[in-house]
Formats: sequence, structure tokens, C-alpha cells
Amino acid sequence: MKRIKTLALLFVAALTVVGCSESGAESGRGRLSVALSTDDSAIDLTRASLGLTKPAAADFALTISDATGNVLSEWNSIADYDETTLYNVGNYSAKATYGKTSVEAFETPCFEGTKEFAIINDQTTAVKITAYVANAVVKIECSDAFKNYFTDYSFTLTTAAGTQIPFVAGETRRAFIDPYTFSIEGSATTQTGSTVKISKSFSNIAAKTLYTVKFDVNSGNVGGASVTVTFNDEPVAEIPVDIELNDEI
Repeated sequence: MKRIKTLALLFVAALTVVGCSESGAESGRGRLSVALSTDDSAIDLTRASLGLTKPAAADFALTISDATGNVLSEWNSIADYDETTLYNVGNYSAKATYGKTSVEAFETPCFEGTKEFAIINDQTTAVKITAYVANAVVKIECSDAFKNYFTDYSFTLTTAAGTQIPFVAGETRRAFIDPYTFSIEGSATTQTGSTVKISKSFSNIAAKTLYTVKFDVNSGNVGGASVTVTFNDEPVAEIPVDIELNDEI
């Protein structure tokens, strides 16, 4: 009986040694240093900068997560992060955020950036996060022909979340919205006082992308009247306008 107990204890001890050996491959601790840059370019016809005032690094929140996505620690400002913090050896991700895509309005950009990294024993891992525009950006333009044909006009952009953003005549600001879908409803008044209703929905909207919705009359040509809608220079709708004797293009 004593021999059986001895063998059992030796077996448990062997398992313990193996377990320690396997975890030992990932044992140790290291540190992390974080640097941040911002990129306000957007995907459109020109891939141009949006010309935003970029937030300072200290304006970004920082979140550290493990390899499975569990949040380990958070800071309201990267400036509060302590680079002497020790992390167990392993794989992690760092996410920097500024603003929220759920705040949908004119000129309210949100920036986000994520970087995966590995902590190595007794070393400091330097991580540089590039934060990009996380919103979809929408602007509405009206051609001179449209402005000349209609005495007044206005549009309302409605997002997937139900947020309504009004675009009155002459509005040049851009709407920053949660990237999903949006629709535009509007009306325009002709020179004789008749009203043209305008409605169009847009889907497959992506972040970091500038969408230009443009309204024109007859695509700038003379003839029977119709409102043409283009989406990033691609025609997507044509709305007929009832011509009255006093209407002029």
C-alpha cells in the first residue's frame, strides 16, 4: 500500500513539473511604451486629407487587451499611461480612441487605431498606433444649375441609428456618421412655387470614406427638367420635374 501511495505521489509531481515547464516558456515580464499618430485622409476620388484639426495624443483613450480580447486595463488619456507597468510575456493589443461614432453630427470626427504587439521578457516593447477616421463622412453638393432652377431647397440626412442631420440651402459642412447606411430626404421649390420631393437611400457605407451626394438639374444640360443624383460622381437616380410655363433652366 505504501508503494502504491509513493508511486501516485511521484506521478502527481511529474505532472506538476511538466505544467511548470510548459508555462515557463511564457514566463517573465516586460514593459510597453506607446506612441500615437493620426491620419485624417479619407478614401474618395482624390484620397485627399479631410483637413481636420487633429486631436492631441493626450486626447486619446488607451485600452490594453489580451490575445483573447479581454480588456486588461484602460486609461482615459494616453498621457496617464505608466510605462513602468509590467505585463506578463505574451500577445496583446493596444487600442487608441478619440470620440464616438455614435455622436453623429457636422464635423464630429472619431479616430480609432489598434496595434497588436508581444511582450518579451525583460524588454520594453515600443508600439506605434496610427489612428484613422472611424466615421463615414457625407457631404451634399448642389450644382449651379440646381441652385438657379430652384428658389429654395433643403435636405435631411437620416442615419441607420435614426439621427437626423439637416442640410439647409448653402450648407457646406460635412456629416460624420456611424458607417452603415443612410438616407436623404429633401424638397426643392421651383420658380413657380411647385415642390419637388427628393428621396434616396445609400447602403454598404464604410469608415474612413468620404461620400459626396450631388444634386443637379439635367446634368447641366438644357432641355426637359429632371433632378439627377450622383454618388461620388456615379449617377444613382433621376427624378422628373413637372415643367410649368414660367420655369426656366
